[in-house]
Amino acid sequence: MKLKSLALFFGACYGLAVPAVSNAAESFGFHGYIRAGSMFDAKDNFAKAGYEYEMDKTMGRLGSELDNSWEAGLNKLWDLGNNKSVNIHFKVESDADGLQTRAAPRESGVSETYVELGGITPTGTMWGGLRYYDRENYIWTTDYFYTDYSGTGVGIKAMEMAGGKWDFAYINSNDTSHSDRANGTEATMHTLHTSALYGAWDMEIALKQMPSNEFTGDNKQYATKGAEGTVIYSRDDFFFMPGGFSKFIAQAGRGLGSGDLLGANLTNTAMYRKGSLYQKTLQDKADGYKPYQSKVMEGDQSYRLFLWGGWYGANIHLLPTLSYQYNDYELGGHDSWYAASLRPVFPINEFFSIQTEVGYVKNNLIIDNVERGGTSHKVSIVPTFTVNTGMGPSPEIRILTTYVDHNNETPWQEDREDFLVGVQADMWW
Repeated sequence: MKLKSLALFFGACYGLAVPAVSNAAESFGFHGYIRAGSMFDAKDNFAKAGYEYEMDKTMGRLGSELDNSWEAGLNKLWDLGNNKSVNIHFKVESDADGLQTRAAPRESGVSETYVELGGITPTGTMWGGLRYYDRENYIWTTDYFYTDYSGTGVGIKAMEMAGGKWDFAYINSNDTSHSDRANGTEATMHTLHTSALYGAWDMEIALKQMPSNEFTGDNKQYATKGAEGTVIYSRDDFFFMPGGFSKFIAQAGRGLGSGDLLGANLTNTAMYRKGSLYQKTLQDKADGYKPYQSKVMEGDQSYRLFLWGGWYGANIHLLPTLSYQYNDYELGGHDSWYAASLRPVFPINEFFSIQTEVGYVKNNLIIDNVERGGTSHKVSIVPTFTVNTGMGPSPEIRILTTYVDHNNETPWQEDREDFLVGVQADMWW
């Protein structure tokens, strides 16, 4: 009781010392994303499909995405006038087996806790805390975050300078996935990130450093620094044709900016995205085949290109994506991958459409004169029910049917021709 009384006393004193802002305009936000469903494959007599179908999302995610996930974010904004504001953000999301479909509570964890302060800088906002950062650079048809610098740090967003809008940030991230790191169960990466937006052009640079990048029983001197750059050109038309949108993306990096780390910190989403097949042969088999994201050398170099967009006609919508990455290794050799996907959508009426998708991915990799590459392709037909809210979010209920053919020589994937069926609900708000 004494501690409670003291807390109330000091709280009251603080309230008297700091003048109340009676004219602050307050607002509250609630936003999030939900994906839930289940898929079954014919090869296993329509038992529940596994993660092997998740590996090649670069050829399109529609009809082959098996994981369930959710996230929910809250924010409280105080607009104080004269460009002064305080905006507090808090987000929780699922943290469990993504293939779980039982109707039971799931584990969750906190993914964002940060604050934005307006008025400290002449323009833009200052932020600090734990947050998803730069994940708006996202190809949603392939579920690919080509930049993802999430972590804990501090920065300034949308500062007007030299005729453009600039972002500056320091962010640190941790790798806790591998217990055989020489420095224990954690490794820390420090990242300095800068981006400049000038009209249709977005240019980004990141510098990275790790105090230690060593593994027990491994005498290789892995990279402790790196650099990378990203250029994005956006258009309000469909590749110079009227209607829709299109984007041209080019990335290049060296050292800690190469392989799976190109355009990313030590994040889970970057760990499992398509990047370097060579890196994915350096896996921890006892830890669920998680790739060693930071096993890159100082002299490793990577280059990545994307073209993607959308065109929306009265009777058909078209969403194409082209992807390519090339990796050149300090120790000799190289690998590459390229992928293509096309999602035609046929609206039937305001409540029903038929979504389709075709995709192809090719991996090129030779290790010790052994082919470790392969090809995959898929065809999906997905009847979809929706109610357009007219305010952005349009929740969808999908009936999934997909033919997929994997021809791979990778140690974590087998050749597999299969037919998938399932259901899925998907929405954001």
